[in-house]
Amino acid sequence: MKSLQALSLLQSLYTGVIWVAEDLTIQWVNSQTEQLLSVSKSRLIGLSILDLLIPTMSEAKVIKADSESLNPSVDSQAQLSENKSCVEASRDKLERQFHNAKEYLQPFIEYSRHIRGVTQPLYVHYSVTPMNQEGSSYYLIEMWQGDRRSRLDKEQRLQEQHDVSREMLRSVAHEVKNPLAGIRGAAQLLIKQTQHPSEATNNDENTVLVDAKKLTTYAGIVISETDRLTKLIEQLLGSNQLPEWQSVNIHEPLEHVLLLIQSQYPQVTIKRDYDLSLPEITADKNQLIQVFLNLVNNACEALSEQDTTLLQAEYQPQLTLITRIEHQYTIGAQHHRQVIRISIQDNGAGIADDLIERIFFPLVTGRANGTGLGLALVQEIIHRHEGAIEVSSQPGDTQFNVYLPLQLSTLQHQ
Repeated sequence: MKSLQALSLLQSLYTGVIWVAEDLTIQWVNSQTEQLLSVSKSRLIGLSILDLLIPTMSEAKVIKADSESLNPSVDSQAQLSENKSCVEASRDKLERQFHNAKEYLQPFIEYSRHIRGVTQPLYVHYSVTPMNQEGSSYYLIEMWQGDRRSRLDKEQRLQEQHDVSREMLRSVAHEVKNPLAGIRGAAQLLIKQTQHPSEATNNDENTVLVDAKKLTTYAGIVISETDRLTKLIEQLLGSNQLPEWQSVNIHEPLEHVLLLIQSQYPQVTIKRDYDLSLPEITADKNQLIQVFLNLVNNACEALSEQDTTLLQAEYQPQLTLITRIEHQYTIGAQHHRQVIRISIQDNGAGIADDLIERIFFPLVTGRANGTGLGLALVQEIIHRHEGAIEVSSQPGDTQFNVYLPLQLSTLQHQ
């Protein structure tokens, strides 16, 4: 039916490939199909492709409504009958598509379909190509995730915006840093002069000493504020220190961060949902601590700043940390067979819609006392690790997902 060379080629594709016999039973799938459907090959072989691709109930109703008017009913038995009718109609339509494809040797493609799947519903695109070889008919189906392209486009757009904004801020930072150095030098000279006041008579000696103390205090404030601004500028410029790559168990920096913050926010319940079987990754442990400290601290501050008068009496602020392995994941233009996902989730008020698209930009913040540099720094460190970060938020559920590859490219180690 299939040569070993052809099977090897299909096995290496990033999209799911399903080989279906003329009777519409699944005969073979590649490994990407197993990952996409979250089910093993042994469970898929022999199943009817119709049972796999049949639309979910909501989409089945739309399909049935295309050909006839649905009769809404409050009676539960009537509703069950109506649902069954919708499923049968969508299954019949799908079976006719396969029959027509074989009859006329005409492929067809379905975009943005919510299918039933095996273990859970999926949002996918798929194509069906009828084949005829040595008197036998079969179908070759290619399937890929429906949201994959839009997610990649969004990541690329955010990265481009991030690069532009950082380049602009670097120029501004260099312009500001030079006069700051002059201010600090002048203040140091002022202190030096006040420490050696000119000779004074007995009548005005106390006055000179009092003025000198005031001048010293004021100059000290100038130096202190200049140091603070310089530190802020250095954060904008980013660190020039090369990362210290090493093998890291991802749970070590996470636990280090939790140890630091749990005493600061005793009112927040911390929940761990770790996959302790995760392999080690190549990373800079200290930089990962900085990433997770920013994300966890932001979540805890958001939980602490909520208006308690609007919360239910039984509400308990909660922070959840989740670690998982993700298969066949693409970051930018690089495809990875496996990456580690770290999710930091809180049940706070959420992030405003007008802020969430710009939240990783420098100087963008939703807090009155925030600098807007924390998340920009987080994104820079994650990109340095060839990873990605995503955020989703609604009231009661805000989640930051960090994706890190197990191994970095050779370019990072040079």
